[in-house]
Amino acid sequence: MILRALFLLFLLAPLLSQAATLQRAGFANGTQLIVEEDHSAPEAIIEVWLKAGGRDEVPGKTGLAHVLEHMMFKGSRKLGPEEFSKKIAAMGGNDNAFTSTDYTAYFETVPAARVDQVLGMEAERFGHLRLAAKDFAKEIKVIMEERRLRTDDNPNSHFFELLSATALTLHPYRNPVIGWMQDLKHLNIQDVRAFYRKHYVAANAIVVVVGDVDFNHIKRVVGRTFGKLPKRPAPARFNPVEPEPLGPKHLVVHLNAKLPVVGIAIPIPAWRPGHNDREAAALSVATALLSSGRSALMDQVLVDKKRLAFSAGAGNDPFGMGLDVWYAEGDLGPKQTPVAFEKGFWKLIHRLATKPVSEKRLHAVKQRMIASEVFARDSLYLRAKEIGRTEVTGIGAENRMHWLDQIRKVTAKDVQQAVAKWLRKSRATTGVLKPKVKS
Repeated sequence: MILRALFLLFLLAPLLSQAATLQRAGFANGTQLIVEEDHSAPEAIIEVWLKAGGRDEVPGKTGLAHVLEHMMFKGSRKLGPEEFSKKIAAMGGNDNAFTSTDYTAYFETVPAARVDQVLGMEAERFGHLRLAAKDFAKEIKVIMEERRLRTDDNPNSHFFELLSATALTLHPYRNPVIGWMQDLKHLNIQDVRAFYRKHYVAANAIVVVVGDVDFNHIKRVVGRTFGKLPKRPAPARFNPVEPEPLGPKHLVVHLNAKLPVVGIAIPIPAWRPGHNDREAAALSVATALLSSGRSALMDQVLVDKKRLAFSAGAGNDPFGMGLDVWYAEGDLGPKQTPVAFEKGFWKLIHRLATKPVSEKRLHAVKQRMIASEVFARDSLYLRAKEIGRTEVTGIGAENRMHWLDQIRKVTAKDVQQAVAKWLRKSRATTGVLKPKVKS
């Protein structure tokens, strides 16, 4: 065990030094640049992060942020439809994009020698998107089909979408990023253009470059590309305070599923550096104790020992904007019941809140969490993603190592206190997915 700990410390030494080499620049129009140089291989990743996602939509217009992600590949003033991706492929690179409630991000992994060209292409489509009505008419059908495939025709996804909508009262996390189907059916090109004009402004853009590049050179390139986009104010972001739950909520959903599922959703605070460090870290450690690795308590107790489910797990994401939704799930077999699983689950949570976990178990889980972060740094993509998402949510990329420090400091008592305060049945929304009975 001592040797493993020393090995992890050895791995963390270069990680800490790399994390300290972030170089920044800001431009008059509000665009921000963050560069992490890594000259180990002649490649680089460019990620453009936009401070706009599902939370920035208005009621009745859900899905617009995701629609814009699709439309960014449909042509701009100088690029034809799909030409952007074709040029990236011709360089020997790859590209993609993703949308969340908090942000939209576009990324390309390319040979380092082509970074300048890609930054110019990104700025061109960011500032001069074509948004043709005929392209939107085709793409919205693709998006609706994507929703049908991934959500409407997927019982588990559909169930957890409804669970999220029930668990939260007014926070935008209650809406699916892809949008509600009835909203997608009524969106039009004017809605898309209005969202683009409002949110795709230079002051909302964070350009992240990680790889075999020179910061001063990249600063000049971004200055003559993104830095030349018009200066316009960025709109204020919608970030409400979710009301404290006044009691437990319950949901029963009947879908064409093969087996029952129990889902539990509980609003908890996201990490705010300098405000709730120990508590946020303790909640993440508690989640890992329940659901991470072969020693996970939910597997050991609920699945292997008590046979209350054939699989079980929990998850959380502390890196959101103010709010996190903690989830637990139990997938039940034919002779396993939701009532029994719920009873066993809350008994396990009570145990975690009242009895300290062993130092051996706690140490092993914290090591695993730290090691996961360490090994992720082998990937340029994951390093850039970590920088981008912590910046766009207001956490700050320089706090990345601070999070690992907080994980190390978590004690068994911290876990007990965090679980007792936040993971309470009175704060939970419990949903049951019941297979439809064939008539």
